[in-house]
Amino acid sequence: MAKIEYVDVPAVNETYADTVQGMIFDGQSVRLELCVTRMDEPKKGSAELTGRRQTACRVVLPLSAALDLSSKLGRMMSTLAK
Repeated sequence: MAKIEYVDVPAVNETYADTVQGMIFDGQSVRLELCVTRMDEPKKGSAELTGRRQTACRVVLPLSAALDLSSKLGRMMSTLAK
């Protein structure tokens, strides 16, 4: 088995998303589309709020990484529930 060293790259941009818009498994990879909701300025005299949901990023993971993500998310959610 190969020995892989983790190297952090602080210069990588962080992407904020507030919605998982879609998730597709194509037989080899899991494709996630993450979105952010942007609200419009309120219109005078109107109580209706409007906005747009825009794609923030798309992430494609091989099945092994998707399973690892699922496992780690499961552990985090269990910890948060406590």
